[in-house]
Amino acid sequence: MNSSEYNFKRCKLCGTFAAQATYDLKSSIIYVCQHCDFHFLNHLDHTPEKNHCTIQLNIQNRKYLDSRADENASLHLSRLTFMQSHISLSGAKVLDIGAGLGQFHSLLRTQGAESHGIEPSDIRREYAQQQSGIQLQSELVDDNYWQTSYVQYFDAMTLWDVIEHVNFPKETIESACRLLKTGGILFLDTPSRESLSYGISQKFYRYMPGKMSLFLPSFYSTAPYGHKQIFTPSQLSDLFESSGLEIIFSSRSYTNRLFSSHKIILAGRKV
Repeated sequence: MNSSEYNFKRCKLCGTFAAQATYDLKSSIIYVCQHCDFHFLNHLDHTPEKNHCTIQLNIQNRKYLDSRADENASLHLSRLTFMQSHISLSGAKVLDIGAGLGQFHSLLRTQGAESHGIEPSDIRREYAQQQSGIQLQSELVDDNYWQTSYVQYFDAMTLWDVIEHVNFPKETIESACRLLKTGGILFLDTPSRESLSYGISQKFYRYMPGKMSLFLPSFYSTAPYGHKQIFTPSQLSDLFESSGLEIIFSSRSYTNRLFSSHKIILAGRKV
């Protein structure tokens, strides 16, 4: 499905036809659901079966990926520690959704996990293969590849900075849960809509509609795999619970700074 085929008046979170075009970012529009207050962009990526153009890894994009390969190294270590506080990774079957260049996928393997990874970007999968010998799958979590052969297979799943990128977040979480064993844990982090910069930008836009969007454009992007929605902590917690996940951990920061609210960090156990 592409953007022209979807009715953006239908909220991608609660499913009601109560979303209204609210913030005009010139190149795109943020819709706000009047029922559940979900914020999402009027843009969808082409699904893999419709995206016939394969992008090859070349010198230019390799240099770009090289420059970004280590930027999340410390964050990945924090994520690993977070996981290990809830599950023993030795022998665990783990699916890393949105594996990027495969760095976290590699960390899981160093801990003895049977790690699988999903990455829809052609050049990132090729980079991971060439640099680290990692084989990542292009099929999304709701694809038959996973949904027919891996139901209740995984002990843990991760979505690190991923749920804000997907076309349909509710369906993504529900599809992921079907692959979890009972008692398995879904780990997730994502930007929070309760960040100070988002709130200030909303207020400026209301006072100067169409003229002053401040930081709102930095939260969303129509680029391939760009940000399509931003959650509040309560919205994401409700989505976990409605998908059959008992929340066992919730935080706003890996560093536990008292006033930090730029992230949503959740762990939910399948009941």
